[in-house]
Amino acid sequence: MIDNLYPESIKESGNYLRLVLQYISRHKHPYNPIIYALWYEYAMGCNEKLLNDIQALQKGNTDISPKIVRKLFRKYVADNQMLLAEKKISEFQAILKEMIKHLGGSGSILDNQGKTLETYAKKLGQTNSMEAISAIARNIVSETKSMVASSQALKDQMDTTALEIDSLKKELEGIKQTAKADMLTGLLNRKGFDEKLSETLAHSECQKESLSIIFADIDHFKKLNDTHGHLMGDKVLKILSRLLKDHIKGRDSAARFGGEEFILILPDTPLEGAFVLAEQIRMSIQATKWMTKDSGRSMGSITISLGVAQYNPGETLESLIGRADTAMYFAKEKGRNKTMTELDIAGA
Repeated sequence: MIDNLYPESIKESGNYLRLVLQYISRHKHPYNPIIYALWYEYAMGCNEKLLNDIQALQKGNTDISPKIVRKLFRKYVADNQMLLAEKKISEFQAILKEMIKHLGGSGSILDNQGKTLETYAKKLGQTNSMEAISAIARNIVSETKSMVASSQALKDQMDTTALEIDSLKKELEGIKQTAKADMLTGLLNRKGFDEKLSETLAHSECQKESLSIIFADIDHFKKLNDTHGHLMGDKVLKILSRLLKDHIKGRDSAARFGGEEFILILPDTPLEGAFVLAEQIRMSIQATKWMTKDSGRSMGSITISLGVAQYNPGETLESLIGRADTAMYFAKEKGRNKTMTELDIAGA
């Protein structure tokens, strides 16, 4: 279903691309996926409410800033996934109603056929005529064949319904996962992170396991964007995301917290273990050779600063994230390209 969201041909999508680039250039917007997706929806002209909103802004000579674009994106593009989910749920309910109706009808048919057989059984006990017995036997055989046919029809209907339900479940799961994923990096987005952290915390408390998080931020990311452009900045974010996923395992999770900030959720991991992992990630990124796509020239070293914190029983999730964030900023203050833990803050 998600594959069919944008069914345009190469030629059609190419025409939309040219329009999108004109809109982005006209409003001096950065070339990032959210900006592109919003203007692509506008270029297609299928979303009447989006068209009306943008045209109203243009008539009022309102500057359509990146902030406004992000707001429109959440309203008309991201939330559209939720509308698709609601549509599929309605289809699901319709199938279930039809299935119940069919079961009720089939039940009535089978019930009536069973009563007919009971009548024949009584007649057999009330006659001694071979001719009558033969006639009853023929009727029983006929009725039995009818019951088999009814049962087979019910089975076929149930098989078809089961396939439809399975297909809907898969589509709904796809929508659910898409709504929790960051479009650029494929990591969990903020919504997905919040749900995952709450779920992981509940499990850790139940199992009496330790839980740590790592808060990471790319050093001098604004300078990188200004020097090499937003497209190269997006490439760095995607490569960094792959490096993060390569370093985690099992029940660990990685999320893009916002902009150039990332968070790792590490269940069953004490502070010391989380620090070791953070250092491995930091050194891996520092050792990566970053090259520009067009010229192939070196972009120099790209580094990250990381903060590590361990969950304290009874504290809020905001408190846990806050301590990791504070540790990360402490690493920035100490010269960047460092990993600091909540213990470093306490001892400062």
